[in-house]
Amino acid sequence: MSMSLLPTFHQPKRGPVPGNKSDVRNFITSSDQRLKLSAMSAEGVQAERYGRRKTIPRLAKNYAIPSMTTDSIERPVPPGWQVYIHPEGCLYYCYESVVDFNGSSREIRVITQADLVHHGVAETIENLAKLAYSHACQYSSFPVNVDLVLELMDDGETMTAGYYFVHHKNMCLFWLQEFDGTVILRECSGVTELSHKQIELEAQYWMHIDLFPHTSALNSQVLRQLQQIIRFAISDCMTSEVSAVCAFSIDVLKNTLNLIKDVDVEDDWIQSAHDKCFIARMMNHFRHCQYLNYHGQQGARLSRDQTVHGDSYEERSMMMKCLAPLLFYAPYEHIQSLHKLYVDSIVNQLDWRTFVQKLNAEMHDFNLLATVLLNVNVGFLAIQSVDNGGGHSLSQVASYVSVISSFGSMLLGVNFARQSYTQGPDMVDNAHAHLQSLVHPKHGLETLAIIYSLPYALLMWGMIFFVLAFFTECFHNSSAVPSVPVSVAAFIVLVLVGWSCHTLGNSNFSAECGHFSESVLTVARWIKELPKWILAVVRSLFAYARELHLAPTA
Repeated sequence: MSMSLLPTFHQPKRGPVPGNKSDVRNFITSSDQRLKLSAMSAEGVQAERYGRRKTIPRLAKNYAIPSMTTDSIERPVPPGWQVYIHPEGCLYYCYESVVDFNGSSREIRVITQADLVHHGVAETIENLAKLAYSHACQYSSFPVNVDLVLELMDDGETMTAGYYFVHHKNMCLFWLQEFDGTVILRECSGVTELSHKQIELEAQYWMHIDLFPHTSALNSQVLRQLQQIIRFAISDCMTSEVSAVCAFSIDVLKNTLNLIKDVDVEDDWIQSAHDKCFIARMMNHFRHCQYLNYHGQQGARLSRDQTVHGDSYEERSMMMKCLAPLLFYAPYEHIQSLHKLYVDSIVNQLDWRTFVQKLNAEMHDFNLLATVLLNVNVGFLAIQSVDNGGGHSLSQVASYVSVISSFGSMLLGVNFARQSYTQGPDMVDNAHAHLQSLVHPKHGLETLAIIYSLPYALLMWGMIFFVLAFFTECFHNSSAVPSVPVSVAAFIVLVLVGWSCHTLGNSNFSAECGHFSESVLTVARWIKELPKWILAVVRSLFAYARELHLAPTA
């Protein structure tokens, strides 16, 4: 098969000059309007591979094996094409040829994961490749040794394909017209420098190598570069608990470093497609982390709990100030943890896994204590002297409230544990969408912090009401002989508990108490103005009733 690139086959439609910002989403269209090329990224090809999978009919069966089948099975492919099997199992095709390009011979490579076995698909891909290269002839600076990736997309009567070119020497993707990089750059805000975008373009290049490993050659120099990156990442994780180099733990990095030593290298080139995928995935991860952390930019993120946009979320809402004392200031502890793992709308996988494991452990402990407290309340209510109250005594009512609080703590704990077990601690994408829906522009993740504090707060209130029920029953109609030692013991325990909480508590306790006092004053002012509001409403109702009374009836 011959693939001529003479412009007489498909002349690109004359439109906006490639790179003109007036039309970012322009297409490369054939003269007969039947073929259209749209710029896409390696991430888009990956989404097509994993999202639009071809289904296999369950009823199509043929279990017969021909006799004397000993040779390897040759898969049917169109002339000039080679078929490859990705280490994961999917098929993709590659076409290599030498063509005339503006009077000089050039070697081209076309890659696609379209099903070329179907009638007409191979011809369509070839025509789309001719369209792309005929348009590339307009650029005198078009580089050599590049690959063209085509991905068919269903677009009605017009045959549309996504495309990108791969520059192996500079390790990047490029396009023939200006590319809207929102799909690959959307995770960062304030992206303006082309040097910053270039980092993600290299990450996309490594994703391309991972998608099509057989069609790319990797020099062993990449192995040495990856070893240097991993060694630095290990040292950074050892000296800092908030390393921003990668999202892997030290154990994973050490295992990866050991695996690199076993990569097969012949004549300074990596031969195995499996090893290429391994190297490409690791390089993609590190380059993408560099992009997320604004590597090489002014104000780069040096630790993963550091914001580059100045989003501190230090302002507390009135709801937070009022509920925090009732929840024993537990929301302040949770909100600090949440704002450390959710920085600039980015969730670190390692931090999220640690947070979920810690939360599950807390919920397990709270559920155990709530179960014990529930049993204690049941035993307390079964005492004959308590049961004689007829359900109206203070000790019985306090014990009932303690039972309800214990139930609430257990139900919330079980619900949180079920959600974390269902989604899994590694489901960072679900966590990101969940946190993004709950974040407040000024107050951050206060709502989620309050919700996570409820099991602990309900357990504490259950304990308080049980202690109230116990002391009410203890001092009810009792003489001074049992009351005095119980009172002294209770006072000593209360002092010790209060002193321990004050000494080991949050250093910002005084500041939070000040916020609470401020909120109490605000509520007091509201209460003071409440009669005026009620009077104004009553006057408005009287005026409205008077108008209805004076209005003529039909």
